[in-house]
Amino acid sequence: MIPKEVAKFFENEGGHSLIIKGEPGSGKTTLALEILEQFRKKKEVMYISTRVADSTLISQFPWVKDIVRYKPQKNNGEISRKHLNMLEGLIEEGFVKENISFDGDEAILEVGELLPELETIYDFVASHKNALVCIDSIDGLSEKYGIPPEKILFTLQKDIVESGHGSMIFVLEETSTRGIDYLADGVISLSHEAKNRFWKRVLVIHKLRGAVIDKPRYLYTLSGGRFTALDYSSFSMDLATPNVDSLISLLQDYSRYRCLNFELGDGIPKELVESLIIAIAKYSGNVVVIPPLFYPGDLLETQAKNYGVENMNVVGFGSDKREMYLEGSDMLVELAFDVLEYHAGKNFTVVIGVDTMAHVYKNLNDLPSLINNLKHHAKVVLLSPEGYNVGGGIDYTIHMDVMEDIPVIMGTIAYGITNHDLKSLKLLPLV
Repeated sequence: MIPKEVAKFFENEGGHSLIIKGEPGSGKTTLALEILEQFRKKKEVMYISTRVADSTLISQFPWVKDIVRYKPQKNNGEISRKHLNMLEGLIEEGFVKENISFDGDEAILEVGELLPELETIYDFVASHKNALVCIDSIDGLSEKYGIPPEKILFTLQKDIVESGHGSMIFVLEETSTRGIDYLADGVISLSHEAKNRFWKRVLVIHKLRGAVIDKPRYLYTLSGGRFTALDYSSFSMDLATPNVDSLISLLQDYSRYRCLNFELGDGIPKELVESLIIAIAKYSGNVVVIPPLFYPGDLLETQAKNYGVENMNVVGFGSDKREMYLEGSDMLVELAFDVLEYHAGKNFTVVIGVDTMAHVYKNLNDLPSLINNLKHHAKVVLLSPEGYNVGGGIDYTIHMDVMEDIPVIMGTIAYGITNHDLKSLKLLPLV
């Protein structure tokens, strides 16, 4: 799925040009191919690669074989080559010194021999009234023929796009291209950065002439060799109505593990952590909870009862005195299985706020042993803020972070919840 703004941009009447630029590996080619694929039934599309052979491209993206294998026939239809022919001026500027013949005192540049890719594009556009062509990349043509990329783009923009004969997608390998961005009707940049073991990928729409830009930034994925822009709402959750059911579905996916570790990145909303704990209680049955430092136990109990959870046993520490209380002497003794079972009952799950354990016991040296002792008889769920070394005994770690104002469960789901509209929960892959 491409951003709706980009789809609308190419659906508008007339010719349109779009620059796609970004770092290596950010998905420029995948996005360009995805646009062609989306419009393949509405327009005549063509993809020209200046870097990769068609066979290699198809092996990487099998779904694009109908796009890259199509080769247009030579066509002498009427289309102005005014600006293409003006590339003869490159001789005077010293950029090109080959393929020149002389007729009297006049130098003639044989452009058809010099730039066969451009001649192919002109023939294709002349053959179809509704053409969409991608060059991947302009930099490749520039290096191959020694012509500045802005001259190639300007030529195609004038002859093909502005004349209304067709639309163009230009892939640029250089990210700092301010001197060329103004030539095209639209500009999109792609970027990515490492987040734990995954990539955070962000698309930014800088301009799209004639199209309304409702949302200038998108998270996107390249999962399965396809470009997918994630359509989401910024996160907001009403404390009184947490969306627990969807989180229970997540827990069901990982029910086979005896010990789960939810690693909490900076900025994870407290409401989400609360909802996760309540979901564990709803799904698991009897639950013992050592709440994170930032979440008061009495508030957690109140919220649990509001949701109909009666089987939650919250452990106290510090000034919060409770029936189950951590004194900070020995976690292996205070949290022994028989002690927890006495308070919680049979077949219980224990939820452990790792930052609380580090605060109460001063270190986490005994935590791996505690996990191994408990998980033979009970299920263990850890809530560990980033920066805490939990140690061994964990069967599966789920990384939770915040990207573009939405919580993300890395490698599993990304979702946003609009206030009082729980049906808007989105479950989308993010890799």
